[in-house]
Amino acid sequence: MDGKHHDQQLENQKSSDNMAAGKRNKKKPNILLEVFGGQMGGERKPDDISGSCRSADSASGLSLSTNDILKMARKTLIQRRNFDVASILFGGSSDNDDHPDSSYCLSPEMSDDFELAKLFQGAVLWYEKRDLEKTKWWLNICQSKASASGNALHRIVSYFSSALQAKIARELGENPEPDASREANPVKELVKKLQPELMKSYQLLPFCQITDFTAIQALVDNVASARRVHLVDLGIKSASHWPVLMQALAARHDPVELLKLTAVGTAEDNETGRMLSCFAESMNIPFEFRLIVSDLKDLREDMFELSDDEVVAVYSELHLASLLPRLDHLVSLLRTIENLNPLVMVVIEIEAYTDTPIFLERFDAALSVCAAVFDCLEDCVARDNPCRGFIEGGFIWDAVRNVIICEGEERITRHERLDFWRGFLSRFGFVEVALSDIAFCQLNMVVESNPLWKPSTWERNGQGIIVGWKKTPIKSLSVWKFLHE
Repeated sequence: MDGKHHDQQLENQKSSDNMAAGKRNKKKPNILLEVFGGQMGGERKPDDISGSCRSADSASGLSLSTNDILKMARKTLIQRRNFDVASILFGGSSDNDDHPDSSYCLSPEMSDDFELAKLFQGAVLWYEKRDLEKTKWWLNICQSKASASGNALHRIVSYFSSALQAKIARELGENPEPDASREANPVKELVKKLQPELMKSYQLLPFCQITDFTAIQALVDNVASARRVHLVDLGIKSASHWPVLMQALAARHDPVELLKLTAVGTAEDNETGRMLSCFAESMNIPFEFRLIVSDLKDLREDMFELSDDEVVAVYSELHLASLLPRLDHLVSLLRTIENLNPLVMVVIEIEAYTDTPIFLERFDAALSVCAAVFDCLEDCVARDNPCRGFIEGGFIWDAVRNVIICEGEERITRHERLDFWRGFLSRFGFVEVALSDIAFCQLNMVVESNPLWKPSTWERNGQGIIVGWKKTPIKSLSVWKFLHE
């Protein structure tokens, strides 16, 4: 299936987002929150953000996100109609007068950020007009003023300006050499080297903790009475959430007879299995770990060594979207999952629409979600934390470059919103089910467990949830059961 046919096929499957805010009354939490409580960013304090720049504008008392500033800058330039660099840098009007919303009174630092945002959005507007030479010139100015080690807005402008420059160079046939300063080390080596820091930083990011916590609660809810549980993890990663589930299962009045975990990964993940086995032993849980070294598209039912007396639960975090470039591979994976006859499947994905052939649509979608993630990192993770550089310069930067620079089959980084997954999974007999009341209760308690996490937002979407930062969606979570014919 070529990229063009794929994009046309997906366009026929889109449905509009309709996010309805949901609130739940608090109820008494179960043992899961108690065993997980010590891991929820407990060692960080509001004043422990050395070198970070908060997003609240002290002059007005209003909190502005990076997305807010970028949107206001674009609106200002559009209202002007005619704009140039000199008017932005040396214009007679102040930023406060220039601001589309007169209720804001910008501090000096925020005014500088607003100026940079206008330069960046000016470059984007020139690109929309297909004046590539002017776009290049504006982007060069952005690069000279933005700092890749500065606050969230500076980092966003630096990353996205560089990626857009590379795209223009490709369009003009210039084929520039890669920017060596942004070349990430091999991911496997970085993960191995920074594993402790990665797990620690992961626990400081609320949108990760909320989805992890809610996913584990959904699994516990659905296997509450099962004696033999078989978990299938489509990508083991750090596996920091599985000890939480083990503790919850160990606290049951009727303990499990056997907990099996089959994980898809690489040979290096055997070490993760050994650590999980040691943890399970300390909890007196009979445990088996099995690693499948395979691409997701090549998975088959016979690889999982199923038993008739066990309950299967599937966990997929950011894996279904990895197969969007080849829908036939995604279909193959879902057919395999269907053959496993799972009692429940939990799906976590990035809530953004970058799986579109229309460049400006996916550019805006990537910009929005990345700005929210960078804001969250700025507020929750110290700038000198080595894993922050790994997350931004490795995972995020590689994804941004692929989304912006590449087209067709080369564009392997793609994301879809929850509404798409809802329609797609239903074609394979999966039915979305609601989260429990206790899951919503504990979700709120996770947010409230750390003062730094107050800007976290979550909304109900159908039976699932969408989690974000300062009202910008970042991740979606949904729970599915297989409808037997």
